[in-house]
Amino acid sequence: MITSEEFVRLANRLALAASAGEVEWRTAVSRAYYGAFHLASALLESAGGSVPDNPTAHAFVQRRLMECGQEDARQAGSLLKDLHSERRKADYKLKNAKAGTKEFALYSLETAERFCSALAACASAPNLSRIKVGIEEYERKLDGGR
Repeated sequence: MITSEEFVRLANRLALAASAGEVEWRTAVSRAYYGAFHLASALLESAGGSVPDNPTAHAFVQRRLMECGQEDARQAGSLLKDLHSERRKADYKLKNAKAGTKEFALYSLETAERFCSALAACASAPNLSRIKVGIEEYERKLDGGR
Protein backbone atom coordinates (compact mmCIF):
# COMPACT_ATOMS: atom_id res chain seq x y z
CA MET A 1 0.00 0.00 0.00
CA ILE A 2 1.27 3.47 -0.87
CA THR A 3 2.06 5.92 1.91
CA SER A 4 1.68 9.68 2.12
CA GLU A 5 5.43 10.05 2.39
CA GLU A 6 5.88 8.24 -0.93
CA PHE A 7 3.88 10.99 -2.66
CA VAL A 8 6.20 13.61 -1.18
CA ARG A 9 9.32 11.64 -2.17
CA LEU A 10 7.95 11.24 -5.71
CA ALA A 11 7.33 14.99 -5.87
CA ASN A 12 10.97 15.60 -4.99
CA ARG A 13 12.24 13.11 -7.57
CA LEU A 14 10.05 14.61 -10.30
CA ALA A 15 11.00 18.21 -9.57
CA LEU A 16 14.71 17.52 -9.29
CA ALA A 17 15.15 15.09 -12.21
CA ALA A 18 17.73 16.28 -14.73
CA SER A 19 15.27 15.64 -17.56
CA ALA A 20 12.33 17.35 -15.79
CA GLY A 21 10.12 19.74 -17.68
CA GLU A 22 6.75 21.37 -17.24
CA VAL A 23 4.78 18.11 -16.90
CA GLU A 24 7.08 16.81 -14.15
CA TRP A 25 7.11 20.15 -12.32
CA ARG A 26 3.32 20.47 -12.37
CA THR A 27 2.97 16.84 -11.29
CA ALA A 28 5.47 17.44 -8.47
CA VAL A 29 3.29 20.27 -7.14
CA SER A 30 0.25 18.01 -7.25
CA ARG A 31 1.95 15.06 -5.53
CA ALA A 32 3.43 17.31 -2.83
CA TYR A 33 -0.07 18.53 -2.00
CA TYR A 34 -1.64 15.08 -1.96
CA GLY A 35 1.12 13.70 0.23
CA ALA A 36 0.52 16.54 2.69
CA PHE A 37 -3.26 16.12 2.51
CA HIS A 38 -3.06 12.41 3.32
CA LEU A 39 -0.66 13.07 6.21
CA ALA A 40 -3.05 15.66 7.64
CA SER A 41 -6.04 13.35 7.17
CA ALA A 42 -4.21 10.59 9.05
CA LEU A 43 -3.42 12.97 11.90
CA LEU A 44 -7.07 14.01 12.22
CA GLU A 45 -8.13 10.37 12.22
CA SER A 46 -5.55 9.55 14.91
CA ALA A 47 -7.11 12.36 16.96
CA GLY A 48 -10.41 10.50 16.76
CA GLY A 49 -11.99 12.36 13.87
CA SER A 50 -13.05 11.27 10.44
CA VAL A 51 -12.53 12.96 7.10
CA PRO A 52 -15.38 13.04 4.61
CA ASP A 53 -14.93 10.98 1.48
CA ASN A 54 -16.00 13.71 -0.93
CA PRO A 55 -14.69 16.94 -2.49
CA THR A 56 -15.28 18.90 0.73
CA ALA A 57 -12.52 16.89 2.41
CA HIS A 58 -9.83 19.36 1.33
CA ALA A 59 -11.39 22.38 3.06
CA PHE A 60 -12.57 20.18 5.95
CA VAL A 61 -9.02 19.09 6.81
CA GLN A 62 -7.56 22.58 6.39
CA ARG A 63 -10.25 24.17 8.60
CA ARG A 64 -9.97 21.60 11.40
CA LEU A 65 -6.24 22.16 11.61
CA MET A 66 -6.50 25.95 11.44
CA GLU A 67 -9.35 26.21 13.96
CA CYS A 68 -8.34 23.68 16.64
CA GLY A 69 -6.43 26.22 18.75
CA GLN A 70 -3.05 24.48 18.63
CA GLU A 71 -0.38 26.67 17.00
CA ASP A 72 1.54 23.97 15.10
CA ALA A 73 -1.75 22.62 13.74
CA ARG A 74 -2.83 26.12 12.74
CA GLN A 75 0.41 26.60 10.86
CA ALA A 76 0.09 23.17 9.21
CA GLY A 77 -3.48 23.96 8.15
CA SER A 78 -2.44 27.27 6.65
CA LEU A 79 0.44 25.65 4.76
CA LEU A 80 -1.90 22.90 3.55
CA LYS A 81 -4.26 25.58 2.24
CA ASP A 82 -1.33 27.19 0.39
CA LEU A 83 -0.33 23.82 -1.09
CA HIS A 84 -3.90 23.23 -2.21
CA SER A 85 -3.96 26.59 -3.97
CA GLU A 86 -0.63 25.81 -5.68
CA ARG A 87 -1.91 22.37 -6.70
CA ARG A 88 -5.01 23.88 -8.28
CA LYS A 89 -2.86 26.28 -10.30
CA ALA A 90 -0.55 23.48 -11.44
CA ASP A 91 -3.41 21.12 -12.34
CA TYR A 92 -6.05 23.48 -13.74
CA LYS A 93 -4.37 26.69 -14.88
CA LEU A 94 -2.36 25.37 -17.81
CA LYS A 95 -2.10 28.88 -19.27
CA ASN A 96 -0.40 30.04 -16.07
CA ALA A 97 3.22 29.72 -17.18
CA LYS A 98 4.57 30.34 -13.66
CA ALA A 99 2.75 27.23 -12.35
CA GLY A 100 4.71 25.10 -14.81
CA THR A 101 8.19 26.15 -13.73
CA LYS A 102 10.87 24.44 -11.69
CA GLU A 103 10.86 27.40 -9.30
CA PHE A 104 7.14 26.94 -8.63
CA ALA A 105 7.65 23.22 -8.02
CA LEU A 106 10.57 23.86 -5.66
CA TYR A 107 8.54 26.46 -3.77
CA SER A 108 5.76 23.87 -3.33
CA LEU A 109 8.28 21.31 -2.10
CA GLU A 110 9.63 23.81 0.45
CA THR A 111 6.07 24.52 1.57
CA ALA A 112 5.44 20.77 1.91
CA GLU A 113 8.61 20.43 3.99
CA ARG A 114 7.49 23.22 6.33
CA PHE A 115 4.05 21.59 6.49
CA CYS A 116 5.58 18.23 7.45
CA SER A 117 7.63 19.85 10.22
CA ALA A 118 4.60 21.62 11.66
CA LEU A 119 2.47 18.49 11.43
CA ALA A 120 5.16 16.35 13.10
CA ALA A 121 4.99 18.66 16.12
CA CYS A 122 1.25 17.90 16.33
CA ALA A 123 1.69 14.15 16.68
CA SER A 124 2.94 14.08 20.28
CA ALA A 125 0.43 12.87 22.86
CA PRO A 126 -0.25 16.20 24.60
CA ASN A 127 -0.56 18.12 21.34
CA LEU A 128 -2.76 15.47 19.73
CA SER A 129 -5.08 15.60 22.75
CA ARG A 130 -5.28 19.40 22.53
CA ILE A 131 -6.02 19.15 18.81
CA LYS A 132 -8.83 16.67 19.46
CA VAL A 133 -10.41 18.93 22.09
CA GLY A 134 -9.99 21.98 19.85
CA ILE A 135 -11.62 20.26 16.89
CA GLU A 136 -14.54 19.15 19.08
CA GLU A 137 -15.01 22.75 20.27
CA TYR A 138 -14.83 24.06 16.69
CA GLU A 139 -17.40 21.53 15.52
CA ARG A 140 -19.74 22.47 18.40
CA LYS A 141 -19.52 26.10 17.23
CA LEU A 142 -20.41 24.96 13.72
CA ASP A 143 -23.42 23.11 15.13
CA GLY A 144 -24.60 26.23 16.93
CA GLY A 145 -23.15 25.33 20.31
CA ARG A 146 -25.02 22.04 20.72
